[in-house]
Amino acid sequence: MSTTTSNNPNPNPNTPAAPSGPGSTKIAGKLELLSRQNRYQPPLSSSSSARSSPFPTHLGLFAYGTLTIDAVMHALLDRVPPSTLTSAPGWRAAGLPDLPYPGLVADLTSVAPGRAYNDLTEREWAILDSFENPKYDVARVTLASGAEVLAYIWPADPPALTTTWTVDFIDTEGMEDYLAMCVEFRQDWEESQRSKTS
Repeated sequence: MSTTTSNNPNPNPNTPAAPSGPGSTKIAGKLELLSRQNRYQPPLSSSSSARSSPFPTHLGLFAYGTLTIDAVMHALLDRVPPSTLTSAPGWRAAGLPDLPYPGLVADLTSVAPGRAYNDLTEREWAILDSFENPKYDVARVTLASGAEVLAYIWPADPPALTTTWTVDFIDTEGMEDYLAMCVEFRQDWEESQRSKTS
């Protein structure tokens, strides 16, 4: 494994590029990602069971989909946190019908590539957890290194999700739309936090 802060050929978050391919899809229904219920609570001890909110965020986050893209993380967090290239044996990033992002499903024949983020702040966890689709569960996942981290997994029957997701699912125009949605989400999230304190 190697530690890095960049995984895109063009690390400038203001000029992102994504490959196109036969599996690419346009981004639709931006409000689908904007109407999140924030499930985040401060972290508990490691003895706590994952996904019974609050969950033990000190374990770190395994990202396997759009959160592995530098420009997405920058749009959401205003920085690209350092990460470690890694993988999760026994899991697969499955393409989800009509959605540009994947869901992590159990698959003993697969290995899901991704990144481990281990220095996210509580505020950054709050942003990411509010951003993620509320259908996800949070579970402990063991990486190839043996380290245990948290990951957002998709509560679905794996055989029904036969496609393996890659960034090629989002074409260049779709990526621009997705990043615009991320920026809009972050602005709305910040406004909601100001409203809570006013």
